[in-house]
Amino acid sequence: MRIGLLTDAPAIGLVALYTACALLATRESLADILVRVPDRLAVFIMMAAITATAIGALRCFFVTKPASPIRRMASDAGAALRGGWLERWAPVALAGSVLMIVFADAKTDIPLMAGGFLWDATFQRLDLALHGGTAPWELLQPILGYPFVTFVLNLNYSLWFTLMWGMFFFHHSQPGGTAGRTRFLASFVLLWTVGGTLLATVFSSVGPCYYGHVVDGADPYLPLMEYLRQADAQFPLMALDLQEMLWAVHRAGIEGYGISAMPSLHNAMALLMLLAAWKLHRWVRAAFALHLVMVFLGSIHLGWHYAVDAYLSFALTLAIWFGLGPIGDRWDRFVAERRTREARHATAAP
Repeated sequence: MRIGLLTDAPAIGLVALYTACALLATRESLADILVRVPDRLAVFIMMAAITATAIGALRCFFVTKPASPIRRMASDAGAALRGGWLERWAPVALAGSVLMIVFADAKTDIPLMAGGFLWDATFQRLDLALHGGTAPWELLQPILGYPFVTFVLNLNYSLWFTLMWGMFFFHHSQPGGTAGRTRFLASFVLLWTVGGTLLATVFSSVGPCYYGHVVDGADPYLPLMEYLRQADAQFPLMALDLQEMLWAVHRAGIEGYGISAMPSLHNAMALLMLLAAWKLHRWVRAAFALHLVMVFLGSIHLGWHYAVDAYLSFALTLAIWFGLGPIGDRWDRFVAERRTREARHATAAP
């Protein structure tokens, strides 16, 4: 546990700071957070077990190809546990559980903290100003406005969480001191906290799909939503069901669900994954680059976001990623040196 805390101290510290700020700024109480941690921790454990099993199976069937895949996967799991994976995972799983709880509740409180959804009309006008007087979704419609294309973009958008979790798990599973590990994990936390809570509150908005609910007058996104409903009749679009569900729980005031458009965490995380994959195989980079482009297009075409939501998220992601580079690299070197010294002491001990 001590080594795990040292390895991930930057990310865990950021979660602790975020939690403290949320306790001051929202209706959240520490007791309310702690009572829900076991449920969230169970989710983390389940997701980790499923992901580790899937990665192990893929490695066996496509890379190592052992005579007994199950025996090889069991052996790899034992080696990972003996190598300290559990002591690294436990602190981050606890911190991640708290992050999930606090983020969800803070997102629910955004309209309360901000005094309502105030920025949609401004972002709609800004989109027009930046794109020659035409809304970005209208510029994209001649290219993307085909039901099957819309379905593919929706499918890619729905895969976002799976890819994000896989990238998070991949980085955290690397031994402490691995170059780039701290940079990714700290960037991940900062995007969810600074972007998903602080900036989302400052620029409180709901996005094009809900524009008519919060802005008086004609809804300029009504033709887009009508097209999406027509496309949904041919190819099911999960986005429409999710949009309807989120607005219903928002109206009901249910804790743990919230709506915010600016900045776009979908676009921010898609860019972060590409940046983190830059040193991996070129086909992996190409896959994440394609995912980023499709998330950007889908976020506009599916009515989730204004284009400016994505632009700010890109700027924020780049600032965090490159700003954390030297700090993260220094911390990884420190952890690597510490682990090397401890290994030498353990070897020298009688």
